[in-house]
Amino acid sequence: MTTTCIGSLTVFDHNSQEWKIFHGRLQQYILLNSVVDAKKAPLLLTHLSDDTYRLATDLVHPKKVEDFAFDALVEVLNKHFSPKRCTFADREKFFEARRTTGESVEGWAARVRGLAVHCEFGTALDMLLVNRFVLGMNVGRERDRLFEQDATSLSFAKALEVAQQAASARHARATATESTAAALVKEEPVYRVSGSKPATDRGREVRKCTVCGMKNHDADQCKYKGYKCQKCGLVGHLKKVCKAKLSRINNIGQQNSDTSDDASCCVECQNYRLRYVSIKPIEIEVQLGDNLVTMELDSGSGTCVISDTLYYDRFHKYK
Repeated sequence: MTTTCIGSLTVFDHNSQEWKIFHGRLQQYILLNSVVDAKKAPLLLTHLSDDTYRLATDLVHPKKVEDFAFDALVEVLNKHFSPKRCTFADREKFFEARRTTGESVEGWAARVRGLAVHCEFGTALDMLLVNRFVLGMNVGRERDRLFEQDATSLSFAKALEVAQQAASARHARATATESTAAALVKEEPVYRVSGSKPATDRGREVRKCTVCGMKNHDADQCKYKGYKCQKCGLVGHLKKVCKAKLSRINNIGQQNSDTSDDASCCVECQNYRLRYVSIKPIEIEVQLGDNLVTMELDSGSGTCVISDTLYYDRFHKYK
């Protein structure tokens, strides 16, 4: 007849598991399944990993581990896996503990309790738990609510309840704020941006005004058609649409034979079309006392621009 066992018991490996937890589960398994005393030790040994079984054999040497009773075997393992603790070291960890970012109120409370297990606080346990729980809180709504409580009458259970209520209220307020903000967001239509030309310009040439360059009117309707060009001096267009090509002014002399007829009507354009015809400097004769001296005219540049009238009035009389 097969007996069904209640619950399950995992294999204990001291390299990755805690003996205290396994021992507690083992006791509950024995209690639930009414394991007789003669089978308790074999039950324990069969649920040890190879490394832990080898360790138990070394701990009872020169005796055989199979000859030990359950209570004697548990005592040997307790002494090995539960060495004498330093109370002050455990208290230091307790008093320096703080709630970490993202840790829940319940998780923080459980961690505080766990740190106090080996501190041996005695009758002062509850008061110290409250102090560490409150003072270890990070800045926020929960800490503010706890600071408002009466420290002389606040119990650990009450402190946990107050912190949970504050955390719930903060979460509800944050959720409501997010919902309100989402509701206030106005949905705008989305347009696809294309690099192609507008439909009105497709398939036909866009004509520009020859006077100002704009596309919304013709030249005969342009308000600038009577303006004088600041580039070539002609009337009928603006500087930005002027097509006159300017060249560097090198020398004023006789107009070149290749000057087109359309430029002859614009004095400024004629100046822009001048070409360098001589590299000889301009010389004048100056009367210095009784001597007539030939001197070069220095205008500050390689090209001198001066009118015929001014030249003859000022310098020709000295020749």
